[in-house]
Amino acid sequence: MIKQIQLLGMTFPNYSLRDELQLAQEALHSERLCMFLTMSMQSLMKVSSSGSEEEKSFVEQADLIVVEDPEILSVAGITSNQRIREASDHLFFTELMKRLQRGQQQVYLVAAKNAALDKIKEILAQRYEKLKIVGQYSIEEYPDDLDRMINEINSAAPDIIVSVMPTPQQEEFLMKNRSKLLAKLWYGLGENYGLLMEKKGFGWRMKRLIHFGRFKMHVNQYDDHGEGK
Repeated sequence: MIKQIQLLGMTFPNYSLRDELQLAQEALHSERLCMFLTMSMQSLMKVSSSGSEEEKSFVEQADLIVVEDPEILSVAGITSNQRIREASDHLFFTELMKRLQRGQQQVYLVAAKNAALDKIKEILAQRYEKLKIVGQYSIEEYPDDLDRMINEINSAAPDIIVSVMPTPQQEEFLMKNRSKLLAKLWYGLGENYGLLMEKKGFGWRMKRLIHFGRFKMHVNQYDDHGEGK
């Protein structure tokens, strides 16, 4: 199996689902805040287009990059049917939520917008009704007071923070505030978490083809010129 994914000036490990879940288990017993970031085609393009080497480096330093879109694996030359299925079916998310539910770990939800917070709450309530959610926060309520969010998270003392903040807002927040958070694990689902509930019909397939075409063009432009367009 290819050990690393190299795309758009970034390099990160290509873990199997089993290895990803082992990392999650270790993170939940860590003395520091571990950082798991879900990367879609769109989020990778945003990071590469930002022009910020600091942001790219920060993403590379994540404890785990969870590949959301199987097309990322394809472009990186990874053809393992197992890895493609793991990404297509969002199996890391599914298995992690099951384990959190069984272990009674405390979960805190963070979003940039109220609508995004409501959506992820709906998804989790439908699938994992016994998940122990101890708090929630929408930055939209107090956009200029992120210390308030940090204080509320720390007061709730969660094991894991599940974030649906978009890229690069999430990464910029973490670069400045990661050391202030007292949880064990930050799990960034990104802004495309709605795909977890989306039915894979004709419309879904057409949308994926459009995104895939844009992603391949972006990667080709980066490879040709050393930067995303």
